Amino acid sequence: MSKKVLVVEDDLGVFNMLQKELGLSFDLTRARTVAEAIGAVEENGPFDCFVVDLSILNSGLQKEEKIKYQRREGYAFLKHYLWSGTLAHYEWEGDNREKVDALKSKTIICSRHADEFKKEFRSEIAGLKIVLKNSGFEKKVVDFVKRICL
Repeated sequence: MSKKVLVVEDDLGVFNMLQKELGLSFDLTRARTVAEAIGAVEENGPFDCFVVDLSILNSGLQKEEKIKYQRREGYAFLKHYLWSGTLAHYEWEGDNREKVDALKSKTIICSRHADEFKKEFRSEIAGLKIVLKNSGFEKKVVDFVKRICL
């Protein structure tokens, strides 16, 4: 049975690279915006792994969120939607640290803004795999996906 991976990434090249490197044993779903990511989770979830670019298209965010999360729209999707316990396949009542931590352990942040993100959200990154998009990042992301899913 193939492992399901949600790739929240507006760069088609990154998605295609992951598809090629991971092969047929992984079922990848791509979302380019916050709204598409929410829809993918509700329609195709649950997922075994999440690969999330911080800087994605902000369609689906409220005006205040668009301002607050510029260049971190992917994090807004995680924090305010996936980790909130309100999406289909990921529903719970109130704060549930254990479920959020379980989702974080399945999440890879892959971004050119990774270093700033780590500094700004230091208290919230425990359990996340964070990869700086630079030369060689592809192998790191593929290795993390395989470790999470296998």
